[in-house]
Amino acid sequence: MIYILLLLQVFAADLDTTNIKPNEQSPEIRKIKQDKINSLKSAAKELDKILDSDDPTVSELLSIEDHLNLSRHNSTYFAAGDPLTKLQFSFKYRLIKKQPLYFGFTQLLFWDLGEDSKPFRDVTYNPELIYTYSLKGNKFLHSIDFGIWEHNSNGKDGTASRSFERNYVRLNMEHEYQEWILRTSVKLGYIHGLDKTNEDIQDYISPLELKITLVELLRGALDKSELSLRFFPGGKYADRFDKGGFELGLSFRLGGLDIVPSFYMQYFNGYAESLINYNERANEFRAGFIF
Repeated sequence: MIYILLLLQVFAADLDTTNIKPNEQSPEIRKIKQDKINSLKSAAKELDKILDSDDPTVSELLSIEDHLNLSRHNSTYFAAGDPLTKLQFSFKYRLIKKQPLYFGFTQLLFWDLGEDSKPFRDVTYNPELIYTYSLKGNKFLHSIDFGIWEHNSNGKDGTASRSFERNYVRLNMEHEYQEWILRTSVKLGYIHGLDKTNEDIQDYISPLELKITLVELLRGALDKSELSLRFFPGGKYADRFDKGGFELGLSFRLGGLDIVPSFYMQYFNGYAESLINYNERANEFRAGFIF
């Protein structure tokens, strides 16, 4: 299948380039690294000011501890469209000190800004319990996520209710080339606990999801550019290519501007973009900001 062949090509590329030494990296990659190091050093100085003060407040220390435990999960963005605008919020929180066990939460909202009351047409609630195993020094795998529990629901009841449960394993690969970065993830899951209102949802989604992200591929006037493709076939055994869907995303910042959010464009084609209309094909382009 095409996604398996693509994955094998990624592995082959890794085998050819994993021996690149730091002094062989392009000036662009070295500049990106130095910019990020400088930014982190600046943040560390602010942290040091608090920790090195004679009497830091309890509130300041609690705030630092909370920030260290709270991190980004999936993308957080605002993308305007017609007729529906998408908003997504996502975070994960470490549950045990020194252990990579996280509670993750993602909320996806479809907002009808064209109506006078500006109602939310559908909302997906997606809590998760995740254990992340890091593989430092591995040529192929960066980390493995074990989705101990994942719930998807639109929070409604009656005939409008939609929900399912999933357990999964996600393989995360990352490789730094001379001028850009390749990230690949493969998610293999077991879907169960289907609501009686969406018992056929596995015709439109599947246990398999592939995501490929190219970072800093578009250099020059653009900063922090990311081009991503998320693809999932339909079918209980990931064999329905007439169902499923794919999502293309492009985010970037304009060089020289101190705006923190990145500009964001998204195109989705396929099924199950929203839970309420999981069995209806969507073909939508949206644009906004990613945070």
